[in-house]
Amino acid sequence: MSTQNQTLESLLSQIARQEALSRAEKDLKALGPEGVAGLLEIRRDGPGALRRHALHALAMIGAGDELDDRDRRALERLVRIKLPDDRPLDDHCPFMWIAVPAATYEGVFEALGLHDRIPATMAMGMSGVLHDMAVTTGPDGEELTVHRAFVTPEFAGWRMVFGVMVFATAEETVARVSEYCGEAHFYFRDAYDDDHGWAIARQGRVIRSFQTYREPAWTGEPMPWETPQTDDEHWEPGMYEPNGSCETSANCAADKLSIDPEEIDEDTPMSGHGWLAVTAPGVGHGPFPGALEI
Repeated sequence: MSTQNQTLESLLSQIARQEALSRAEKDLKALGPEGVAGLLEIRRDGPGALRRHALHALAMIGAGDELDDRDRRALERLVRIKLPDDRPLDDHCPFMWIAVPAATYEGVFEALGLHDRIPATMAMGMSGVLHDMAVTTGPDGEELTVHRAFVTPEFAGWRMVFGVMVFATAEETVARVSEYCGEAHFYFRDAYDDDHGWAIARQGRVIRSFQTYREPAWTGEPMPWETPQTDDEHWEPGMYEPNGSCETSANCAADKLSIDPEEIDEDTPMSGHGWLAVTAPGVGHGPFPGALEI
């Protein structure tokens, strides 16, 4: 057995035991094209116990495009088998998302310029947006930066879109999505639960928004569900913005307006399946690093 094969088998054993995955990923990438070739050889010829983990490793290092048609079909079959039993996840809430009515969600793909969509379980979609950027070579030979987005299944009449690319210009983006979907909402909070933002757009226009540290923090007129600031026990005349309200939490706004992903559980109505898509045509999902869970 060659030294490289021994190295690969040792790294795949780490992956099988879920040990030191970040180190294993770094070492696999360091092997370069020869390492990819070795993993493909294990996929073809074994050892049998390591074939599944070799597939995991190829996805982890962004070499999914190297898979042959048989492996691609096997992955597609596995996803479709799991889709009917798909369920929400316990840790399924990133800090930013867009929500659209489920009935009009198809407009999201054109509004955001998303391509090459594939059916995705919740686990697959959420693991995909953990590694949502790849740098590859475009058709003109120039460097191309591509992003990935996950459109969730339907939850209580709404679908959500996760992926950092969605939020580069949040209010412009949500306004554009609302042109295609009729209505769209944007929600944001930071990791410290200190900075919150939300926006409601209809027919291409943001009609109400809030952001904690923006001046002015509020735009548009208060919605009927918002609590007046005069109901705040600390309210003083002239202390708050005239069009402000007590509704500053992104999650509370989502709960009132659409669906709060942190409140989704086994009892939340769920239908359809999710989609994983990318921001450039013809790129596929192979260039993205990190293994996709299924």
